[in-house]
Amino acid sequence: MSAASFASLLAAHAKLFAARRPGLARGATLPTLERSALGVVADPTWLSDYRRVCGLADDGSLPTLAPQLMAAPLHLELLADRAFPIAAMGIVHVANRTEERVRLPDGAALDLVARVAGSRETALGVEIDLVTEATLAGALAWKTTTTALSRRRGEASGERPKREVPAAGVEGAPLRSVIVRVPEDTGRRYARIAGDLNPIHQRAWLARPFGFRTAIVHGTWTVARALAECQDDLPLRPRVVEVRFRKPVPLPSSAVVSAWRRADGALDITVAPPKGGTAHVELRVTPS
Repeated sequence: MSAASFASLLAAHAKLFAARRPGLARGATLPTLERSALGVVADPTWLSDYRRVCGLADDGSLPTLAPQLMAAPLHLELLADRAFPIAAMGIVHVANRTEERVRLPDGAALDLVARVAGSRETALGVEIDLVTEATLAGALAWKTTTTALSRRRGEASGERPKREVPAAGVEGAPLRSVIVRVPEDTGRRYARIAGDLNPIHQRAWLARPFGFRTAIVHGTWTVARALAECQDDLPLRPRVVEVRFRKPVPLPSSAVVSAWRRADGALDITVAPPKGGTAHVELRVTPS
C-alpha cells in the first residue's frame, strides 16, 4: 500500500469512527445499501505481502479470503453511509461463510459487489449480515457472508443464534496439530493489508479503552493462517468455508492449529490456546 493510499485509508477510518449513529431501533430493519467496483485486480505486491503475513503458499490462485480484503473499500463505504444507523466501532465479527465456486487466478479481473443483507435480534444485540460477491467473466465465482454483532448495553433480548459449531465434537487424533506463533506486531502488519485500522488491533494501550487487556489480531488473519497450515488437507474447490469466531487471539501469543477429517470429506479446523479451553476460531471446509 502506498503512503498516499494509507493516508486516505487512515482518514476514512478516522471519519468512520468519529461519526455519531442513532443505533438500530428494536424491530427496525437496516436500509438496503450496496456498493460495487468493476474489474478489480489484486496488486501483485499487495498479494505477496498478504501471503507472507499469513503464511500462505503462492499457488497462483487467490487465497480464500483475498476477494473479501479486495472489497474492503466497499465495506468502508457501506459503514460510512449516513443511512447506516450502527456505529462501526464496537461491531464484533462473529461468523463467516465463504463459497469458493471456482479457482480464481491471481490476475483475475473481478467485478465486486458488497451489500447490507439484513439483521436480526439476538440475546446479545443485533446481528448484521454483509454479503460480498465476486463475478468473473459474468459468472458468480465467489461469495461470502460476514456476520457481525452490535451489542446492546444493559439488556438481553431475543434468542441466542442457533448455529452449528463447525468443529464441535471432533474425536480421535488430528491429521495435524501445530503451534503457531503470533508476534505482537501482527495486527499492525496485517492492518495495512486488510484495510482495517481498528485500534483494537494496533497496540495494547489503544485496545484497553475498548475492554481488551492487549491488542488482538484480526479474525480474518486467524482464518487465513489456519487455512495456510492445513493447505495440503483442504478439499479442492468448489468448496464452502464456514467460520465461527469464539474469542480473540491476543497479541502477542501462541495458538494451536489442529485439523480432523470428517467422513463426508470435510475438514474441521480449530485454532485454540496452547493450554486448552475454548477455541479462538472453529472452521469447517466442505466440498460442494
